Formats: sequence, C-alpha cells, structure tokens
Amino acid sequence: MQKKIFVTYTILILIGIILTGLLTLNFVRTSYVENMEDKLITNAKLINQFIKGKAEEKSFKDIDFSKYANEYGEQIDARITFVNNDGKVIGDSEIRSEILSEIENHAYRPEVKKALKGEVGKSERWSTTTETDYIYIAVPIKIENKIYGITRLALPLKEMKKLNYELFQNTLIAALCGLLVTTVLGYRFVNNVAKPIKKVTKTAKKIANGNFGDKVYIKSNDEIGILVDTFNIMSEKLNETISEIQDKNTKLQSTLASMNEALFAIDRAFKIILINPVAMELFHIEDEDVYGKHILEVVRNNKLHDVLKDIIHNKNVGEREVVIDYPETKILKLYTNFIRLDMDPNRIIGVMALIQDVTEMRKLENMRTEFVANVSHELKTPLTSISGFIETLKSGAMENEKVRKRFLDIIDIETERLKRLIDDLLTLSAIENHKVAANKDIIHIKEIIGQMNMLTDSLAKQKEIDYGTELEANLPPIYGNRDLFKQMILNLVENAIKYTPESGQVKVLAYKRYDHIFIVVKDTGIGIPKEHIPRLFERFYRVDKARSRKIGGTGLGLAIVKHIVLSFDGEIKVNSKLGKGSEFIVRIPIKGREKQD
Repeated sequence: MQKKIFVTYTILILIGIILTGLLTLNFVRTSYVENMEDKLITNAKLINQFIKGKAEEKSFKDIDFSKYANEYGEQIDARITFVNNDGKVIGDSEIRSEILSEIENHAYRPEVKKALKGEVGKSERWSTTTETDYIYIAVPIKIENKIYGITRLALPLKEMKKLNYELFQNTLIAALCGLLVTTVLGYRFVNNVAKPIKKVTKTAKKIANGNFGDKVYIKSNDEIGILVDTFNIMSEKLNETISEIQDKNTKLQSTLASMNEALFAIDRAFKIILINPVAMELFHIEDEDVYGKHILEVVRNNKLHDVLKDIIHNKNVGEREVVIDYPETKILKLYTNFIRLDMDPNRIIGVMALIQDVTEMRKLENMRTEFVANVSHELKTPLTSISGFIETLKSGAMENEKVRKRFLDIIDIETERLKRLIDDLLTLSAIENHKVAANKDIIHIKEIIGQMNMLTDSLAKQKEIDYGTELEANLPPIYGNRDLFKQMILNLVENAIKYTPESGQVKVLAYKRYDHIFIVVKDTGIGIPKEHIPRLFERFYRVDKARSRKIGGTGLGLAIVKHIVLSFDGEIKVNSKLGKGSEFIVRIPIKGREKQD
C-alpha cells in the first residue's frame, strides 16, 4: 500500500509540474507575442503618420517606399513591407527595389486581407520569401478615410524560440528540483501515513489468527487516530464476543459430552448442525468434521432418514422407536422436537433428536419374559406331578402300600428337583446381583480339583466312565471366592458326565499360559449341534429338553458357570462336534491379592 501511495503521489506531482511548466510556457509565449504585436502596431501607426505627411506633399504613387522601408526597418529592427490597395508590394526592407516586381501579390495574405477591410491584421507563419517564421502586423494607410495601402511590420520568431527554449530548460530544471524535493518529502509523508496503517494491518492479522483483544498503540489527532481508536474498540468488543461464544460453546460441548444419551440436530435440508460424542459412537462415526453434511452421508441409514423426513414434512414429532440394521442392528428410541427461532417461534429451522439405545433393554425384557415363562414351566411340571400323585393318594391309593410307596418316592424325587431348581435360581440371582460374599481367598487349583475328585469319581463310576485329570505342576494360585470356584468345576464335570454315554471318557486339564490359568473339561459325549452353541449359557436353554429333564438337569448349570467365570474376570468358550464330544475351556487371569482387593 505504501508503494502504491508513493507512486501515485509521485505521478500526480510529476503531472502537476508538467502542466504547470506547459501553462507557464504558454503564458510567457502569449505575453511575449501580445507585447510584440502592440509594439509593432504602435510603430506601424507612427510610420503611417509619416507616410500621410509625405502624401500631402506629393502624390502617394511618387513616394519612395523602399527607401523609407529600409530607413525605418533599421530604426525599429523589424521588417517593413508596404503594400498598395491592390496587394502589390511597393516597398520592403529586406527586398531590393529592382526585384519587387517579382514578388507575388499579397492581397490574399490573412493580415493583408484584414487590413484592406480597414482593421489591424495579425498573423504568424513561415515566410517563403525569406524562409523564416514571422509574426505579421498589418495596419491600413488611410488618407481621408480612404485606404491607399498597407504598412506591414514583421518580426522573426527566432528570439521567441530562443526565449522559449531557455524558459523550457529553466522550467525543466525547476521541475526536476521540485520533483526531487517533493519525492523526499512525499516519501516521509507517505511513510508517516502508511506506518500506522501497517500496524493496524499487522494487528488485524494477529486477530484473524486468534489473538483476540490485541490493540494498536498510536497517538494521532487526525483521521488515523480516530481509525486506531475505533479499531481498538472493535478489537475489545470482538474479544468479549468471542470469549462469550467460546464460553457458551465450551459449556454446550461439556453438556453434550456428559450426556449418557445420543443427541443430534439437523436443519430442514437434513444437514447436521449439532451432534454429541455418544451419537458419534452409537453410529460409528469416525470423521469429526460432520457439521454441515447431509445426515445420510454421516449415518447412512435410510430408516432413520425416513423417520426424520416424516417429522419435518408432516410435523410428526414426539416419541417413537426405530430398528436400524447399519452399522449394526439396534433398537433406538427417539424423542424428537422442533428447533424454533427465539425471535420467530413460528419458524421451524430444524429437528432435535434425543436417542436412547434400548437394544439391551428390549433384549433383557425378552429374556425376562422368557425367563418367567421358563421358570413357570419348570415349576409347574413337578408341582403338577406332585399335585396329581397327592390327589391319587387321597382318592384311595393310600391303602395300597406298594402304590403308596411308589407315589411317595416320585413325590420325593419331584420335590428334590424343585429344591435344586430353587437353589440354582437363588445361586444365579445372588451371583448376578453380587450378593455372594466377595471373599478373596487364595485358591490352589490343584487342591480344589483334588477335593472335587471324590464326588466326581463316584458319579463317573456309576456310568463306568473313565474319569481323569491332567494338572500342570507348580500352577500359581488365583484369588477369589473358593466356594464359587468349586461349584464352577463341579457343574462342568457333572454336566460332562451326564451327557457322556457309559464307558465314555471325561478329562479335566489345568495349565498356565502367559498370565492366565486355563481349565479344560473334555468329554466324549453326545456333542452339541453348532447352531445351539451361541445360546448354550442362557438360562433354561436346553439342546435336548426331553433328555435334559430325564437326567435331572435344571437348565441353569451352565448359566451359573458363565457368571462365576465372569466374577473372576475370565471367559469361557465351547468346542464341540456332534457325536464326538465337547470341550469347555475356562480362561482366568492371574492377579495378585492387592489387585483383587
């Protein structure tokens, strides 16, 4: 900017000097010419007075005009030409008298034509006779109001050209000196003007880069000072506004980040104007720059888009559920409302949606419904059996000792089955609700499995099953509830023995790998179909319901095992082939007592 101002200033000064010089030259030339014309007119009139006197003494035709032209031409240092009223030259101070007849007629010369009309003629032109530029003045010679001829005086313009040249040189020198002085002064002036503007520009760039509140410190009483003061006020106001916006934005972002529910807002063009981290996680959005993008670009779910479209077009806000299948199948509960302008509440600019992921809730509700149905069924079967046998006994079967004993044995079996079912339900409930005492006992796996072998051996012998263990030496201890660990091992081994045919094999293995203890229960039983494995640890889930009830299972054993494993921060998985047996693998991390506490 400084360069532009300086160049513009210099050009303007140069143009001003040139115009001033040209005007001065024109003025001097004009003044010089007018002065010379007045002088020539005066001299011409004096000569005419002399000619009039001579004409009174003798005839006008008898006057020796060449003589007087030469005499007066030397006196006034000008060329004098006498022309008669026919335009013929009758005397000239620069032309000999004997060759005057060869001079062309001057009747059509501008100054002569005007003088023949009785006026003073003036003209500037190149003389073909003397080959010189002249200024001509022609004054009519009147005798008794009759024009007898013309006295024409002429001066060469050589002197004026010389004067003009000298004046041009002086003007040029003055212009160069003036230009030099004005350039130096102009540079200082432009620098003084541009310096505060540079400071304002520099500070403006800092503000644009985020340094809000920066000010310019310049003392000036002119418009620059007013500009600086106004700029500083603007900077201060901008800093306050930005700080207020940042504070509001921080509070808004903190509020959005602390919400447990997903939240997003779109405008009427379905472009995102607000979204919180929970919503981004819910829809697996990795790109943080989502503002201003269409909802389908970010979420890519047509069902959700259709719901939002219905809300905007039909103004159907409120509560609803939608099932989406991308990026994964989820059941979402939407609470929607319109976004309205504070200044114009009737104008709707978008939709705000609060989203709850109720997938697990609905799954739990279904599980609860199924659980209640299963419990009711499991309780109803033995109770119906007990009730039926009691009615039969009341009806007279009590008198038959053999029938009475058989019915009472069945009632005892069904009662024991109810007891096991209730005990398993209470155990499972206690584990799920963390009501089991959180004892952090030292558990030596080898010792626990050895204690369990007394019971499991007897169960295996009843079916002539080959039961054995393979325990790695120097197994490190784990920490947790000893009773729960025992029940986990017992449930797995009992389950393996129950579903293994006679003369089969059941084996328990325990070994350490890296920072984990692995406990494996393998059998050569009937195996589990592949499609049933994912639901194997659900409560009351049975692969073969008739077989499970026949062997006395409650359908809760593996569910209890899973929750016990989870209480040890472990995991369990199953490998099985139909007709070839199953393998349950429990992995439990090794932790110190202080980490468990």
